[in-house]
Amino acid sequence: MMQLQKFRRKLHKVNKKKGLYIKYTILAFFVFASSTVSSQSITKSKLDTIVLLKNEYAVLDTNNGSQCICYINNISKAQQATVVNTGDTNNVKFNDSTSFNGIHILKIRQQLIAVADFKGSQLIVSNLSPYDVIVIVSILCPKDD
Repeated sequence: MMQLQKFRRKLHKVNKKKGLYIKYTILAFFVFASSTVSSQSITKSKLDTIVLLKNEYAVLDTNNGSQCICYINNISKAQQATVVNTGDTNNVKFNDSTSFNGIHILKIRQQLIAVADFKGSQLIVSNLSPYDVIVIVSILCPKDD
């Protein structure tokens, strides 16, 4: 009987120390996790997106000093799209190495993407397709706070 009581006391001390160890480990984890999360700054933004029907245009405002993403997509499954862009003053190139300004014939399901600092330019994208082709135009210009 005496040995059983000694064993229980010893077990209680071990469990108490183990419990404190677990509590301190959990506390340290939360302190580390919260400081890690607060040290990262993640900003979520949405693309400004517009649908251009035949003979419509969009005026896109850009920010000076920020890298903008301009995306133009012909979503047609049957027709080519004719897109005319103006307003770039920095000779920005699309992913297919064509200049931003100018006339672009987009094949079926083709997209053009430009990533650059447009230096606050006002860009104009026009859908001058001879057929009823829908063109999707998106732009993202993050603002520095």
